Amino acid sequence: MKKKKENIFQIIIRTLYSGKNYLLPSLYGRGMGVGLFLLFPSLSLAQTTWSSSDIADSLKREAYSVVRDYQVTVTANSQKSLTTHYHKVLTILNKKGDNHALWSYPTDDFTQLSSFSGKIYDDQGKVRQKLKRSDVHTSQYSQHLATDNQHNYVEPPVMDYPYTIEYDWEVKSTDGYVDYEFFTPVWRDRQALEKATFKLAVPVGTKIRYMSMPHELNPQKQGVGKNDEYVWTMPSMRCVIDEEYDDDAMYIYPSVLAIPREFRFGETTGILDTWESMGKWYHQLAIGKGNLLPADKQKVKELTANCKTDREKIEALYKYLAEKTRYVSIQLGIGGWQPMKAEEVGKTGFGDCKALTNYMQALLKEAGIESCQTVISTQYSELLKDFPNLHQTNHVILTVPQADGSNLVVECTNPQLPLGFIPGDYAGNQALQVSSPATGEGIARLIRIPAYTPENNYEKLTADVQLQADGKATIKFACDHYGARYGAVRKLLYLDDKERKNRICHWVYLQDPVVQSVKLSEDRGAIPHLNVESEIKATYGKVNGNRMFVMCNAFRAMNVPRFRKDRKRPIVVENAYSLSDEVRITLPEGYTYDGEGDSEEQTSEFGSYSWKARKDGNAVVVTMKVSILKGRYDISKKDDFLAFREKVSKIFNRQFTIEKKLRD
Repeated sequence: MKKKKENIFQIIIRTLYSGKNYLLPSLYGRGMGVGLFLLFPSLSLAQTTWSSSDIADSLKREAYSVVRDYQVTVTANSQKSLTTHYHKVLTILNKKGDNHALWSYPTDDFTQLSSFSGKIYDDQGKVRQKLKRSDVHTSQYSQHLATDNQHNYVEPPVMDYPYTIEYDWEVKSTDGYVDYEFFTPVWRDRQALEKATFKLAVPVGTKIRYMSMPHELNPQKQGVGKNDEYVWTMPSMRCVIDEEYDDDAMYIYPSVLAIPREFRFGETTGILDTWESMGKWYHQLAIGKGNLLPADKQKVKELTANCKTDREKIEALYKYLAEKTRYVSIQLGIGGWQPMKAEEVGKTGFGDCKALTNYMQALLKEAGIESCQTVISTQYSELLKDFPNLHQTNHVILTVPQADGSNLVVECTNPQLPLGFIPGDYAGNQALQVSSPATGEGIARLIRIPAYTPENNYEKLTADVQLQADGKATIKFACDHYGARYGAVRKLLYLDDKERKNRICHWVYLQDPVVQSVKLSEDRGAIPHLNVESEIKATYGKVNGNRMFVMCNAFRAMNVPRFRKDRKRPIVVENAYSLSDEVRITLPEGYTYDGEGDSEEQTSEFGSYSWKARKDGNAVVVTMKVSILKGRYDISKKDDFLAFREKVSKIFNRQFTIEKKLRD
């Protein structure tokens, strides 16, 4: 199918809401006011021409673009007033780098674009076109129902390669801020860097905090008038090339995150010296937001009247949440962080993750159950140690402390999920648990959400293959999904029959499969799972004279990555899971299988597998078990890692031969 061409705004939105794990600004926070697209700046004032021939060959090698110069200057006039000037010069080397030339900057009620200009240079460094403020397009299209975010963007014309584009712009914040800058000169695959500078000027005596990644980079500090000025200078670097099983981008691309120790945002104030102090700020945002409508209070009494345990009460109120509310995102003013009042959610029936969590907390409080709003990341398993920041958190859930010290997770954004089910995108992640506003203390602590292991994140598959003499077959299979595997396939419940059949077609590695039927059975109990049953007609064997080559298991495949020879970064496997399959293949009349007791198994630090084929009357029964472990492995183990994946891939691709009996 021909790929549909994206327009500029689709590219911007896709970049904002998908892709690799960049330090995206908080989704429960202010949206993108001070986050991701601060990654675009630069300009060397002493240089007036930008010839691509001046770029070192080592930087051009394998790159799509080169950031020639990137300068960001932040001036904090007070806790409420901040001016940030950006200057970026970028050379696009080939067509694959065109997307790198796009400029975008989001603004809102707290940040305004005060100036913009730019130039486009040809290969010789001569100016071919100037960009003005009038070239900046704006849109308020958003994934949010209500938002004050405005996307400002420029789609520069494509020139003959290579060409260079220069952007210069300034942004002002006038009602407070929670950070100074997330400075990252390069953040794209195959983008190299010549030089970059980050300057931060704050009133003398202002306490700041900063962290650089992936390596320590300390600033030069000096007094300049009434300010303390910090300057970070980044050296040139070859382009980063994305690979499979790679680290999070925050551990790969060079960056500096600078924040004030004490901040003011809107009418609120906070301290960012520990995660616990950040939790106290979040706590104060929810104070006074937990009052219910009289009708909701009465509903709580009715729904919990006959409940014998707290779990039954939570179940009843969670079901009420699912029936009454729906998720929408609201990013207006400080409402980007502050939850709506529970009364408003009760009245309107909608809210974002903060609002629905706050509403559910109020319902539980009315039922006599204490719970905690919990701030978490759906991208990063680890929060930066001793460095609280709002860039790493993008979601809010509810946790109910249990007598044994564990926490019951209540996902209020999607209450259609079974109570206690943990979505895979934050299972195992650190989170900031904030005490109920009713306590008045604002106590917060870091907790760990339970992780998925091969024992609780798995699939069990059984298949019955009725093979015919021409190689075609009728296949009936059932696959039961548990843990994150269950969460990944639940979308089938909401598809129509045609769409379900289309999805199942992609589950089997067979020629021209035709899905006859699909049946779903969901169990929402203490261990939720979804069983998918289907009947398929397809070609399962390949006939060659009197022989037929038959697939052992047409339902699985194992990805074997291709690592670069010069790779130095560790191998990161983010998900642990296991598979248990039994495939029974009934042979066509007149065919025999001469194999007996064929088997293979291996256990390693990356996981384990076992495979066995046996005769059972006129059928061949193939059993397979695979366990993949979560882990972070030094690159020195690359060959062993690849060898293990190759072996698993081969057992999934195994075939056996059956032969047609010849008459005497």
